[in-house]
Amino acid sequence: MDVETECTVDPREAIRKLPDYLNHRYGVEFLFNTVVTDIAYPHLTAGGEKWSADRIFVCSGADFETLYPALYATSGITKVKLQMMRTGTQPNGWRLGPSLCGGLTLTHYSAFAHCQSLDALRTRIETETPHFPQWHIHVMMSQNGRGELVIGDSHEYGLNPEPFDKELINDYVLDYLQGFANVPSLAIAEKWHGIYAKLPGKTEFIAQPSPNVTIVNALSGAGMTLSFGTAEAIVEGSLAAVAELVSVG
Repeated sequence: MDVETECTVDPREAIRKLPDYLNHRYGVEFLFNTVVTDIAYPHLTAGGEKWSADRIFVCSGADFETLYPALYATSGITKVKLQMMRTGTQPNGWRLGPSLCGGLTLTHYSAFAHCQSLDALRTRIETETPHFPQWHIHVMMSQNGRGELVIGDSHEYGLNPEPFDKELINDYVLDYLQGFANVPSLAIAEKWHGIYAKLPGKTEFIAQPSPNVTIVNALSGAGMTLSFGTAEAIVEGSLAAVAELVSVG
């Protein structure tokens, strides 16, 4: 990791602090509990009120039904449910250091597709531990500023993911984790699941349903990594760069 340009942040802390930071630093105004229900450029309806804007960006996450549902329906976009866990603060100020992952991760991310031994690894996993590919499990662990360990995860794909979590999946994750990591305490303090948008085979979904209206979605599980660069390319980049992203996405 390049410590000059990269870092790991706690999503809970970052998301809570980001609105105040953007408001005080750049004067960004946030309107929470206000859903945009209709767009007819340059106008849009949000919270029952009419607004107008020079440029409109639709970043609706896993909501494919409210705005441009027909476009989303033909895009191939889907939803991914992942189960996560968090331990309590590790005793005696113990620190993990860099984030960790195991061999399962090599079969999950396309960045490793060029590895010559990947097919053999995938075959072994499917043969010896078929429950990992069944639930698209790969195991990663990081530590936040409070000393808590964040552990995950699984991936269930579909437009209507079940609201019920599977304890068996959490057991699979923890059992695998203990095969490559030794930490003072794996006592789990919280369990939850998240749902995000994904366009299979792509790193983002970008479309322009009308002039000056841009949909930006499906950055998948890499959203916190890719979002700032993607936003810069779209908002401040050239028209050619935006056109390239639209064609790729």
